[in-house]
Amino acid sequence: MNYFKKSAAVTSVVAALLIALLCAGCTKTPEKGPDGGTAAGTQADNNERPLFVFNVIGDMQLDYEKSYCEENYTKALQSIAEISPESALVLSTGDNTQHSRDDEYALLVNKKKEILGDLPMYLAIGNHDRGYVEGYGAGNADFDEIKGRFVENARITSGKGDIDEVYYSFEAGGYRFIILGSEAVSRNDTCNDVYISDAQYNWFVSEMRSAAGTGGPVFVVIHEPYYNTVSGTLPGQNWNGNPAGDGFYEDNKYEALKEVIDGYPQAVVFSGHTHWEFKSKSPVSFGDGDHATYINASSVGYLWNDKNEGYLLNNKYSGSEGMFVYVYSDKIIIKGRDFINNSWILEESIPIR
Repeated sequence: MNYFKKSAAVTSVVAALLIALLCAGCTKTPEKGPDGGTAAGTQADNNERPLFVFNVIGDMQLDYEKSYCEENYTKALQSIAEISPESALVLSTGDNTQHSRDDEYALLVNKKKEILGDLPMYLAIGNHDRGYVEGYGAGNADFDEIKGRFVENARITSGKGDIDEVYYSFEAGGYRFIILGSEAVSRNDTCNDVYISDAQYNWFVSEMRSAAGTGGPVFVVIHEPYYNTVSGTLPGQNWNGNPAGDGFYEDNKYEALKEVIDGYPQAVVFSGHTHWEFKSKSPVSFGDGDHATYINASSVGYLWNDKNEGYLLNNKYSGSEGMFVYVYSDKIIIKGRDFINNSWILEESIPIR
């Protein structure tokens, strides 16, 4: 090899090394997961991976003109697609729409299809999905019509064609998921009542007995959380959820459901409704083996804080959060995500006993 050929070869090698180093420096660092690995939860030291991954969102309240709900819903779905492509499903804790209109459901369905494709999204029914509009008084909608619209769209987003009620269950990854929901339109002008029929109550008792036989965690979803459990329901927080006690409406089995739930310490209950942000007091109420664990799923549509106030941006309520859930053999790790600022803001570990 003559001098010129040798110099060219050396130059080529040096150039290749420089390009490799520059490219390595430009590589995007992947999002970190719940235990220091990737967003999928892989640990760098022992390569532990979660057995099952899913997401929890809620309170999108699509078409609420006083918030950035559509933009926030889009960002939430994009975050799920980018950070958690291994997610098996999405749970919605309700208030999917603002007024339970066909056009609002169409937006919910089409945007989900556009971004997440056929990934199942299982809907719970919220007070706004029951036709509640502030200031219109009690009984301002026909429940059969409301129920029909909800059932139709719950089937579409989940791909589960046998949903016939506002309550239903399914299995995924070997785990039982139970969706609960109120069976009446508003019976007062604040829509702070949740009507659970004898039929739903008895069905739930049977479902929990059956689910307990699996030996693993049981995941329960209901829009309205129970008083004094999670953020937004604590004493002094101007709770506007369901009035405590079945006696508020004599036919209401809502409070009785909690007695059933707390009989199963492996139950993990996700709720929405309050919009209280993850950094507020008590986003998670741990069961510690004595009763169920209750989790506030925050809100995609807009956020509320411990001062009982929302965040305003250009005279509209702002903020958007949701949850990534990683199930391991011995624990469940939940991570709260700020969809606006693209940051993790909550991490808790729940032991599987």
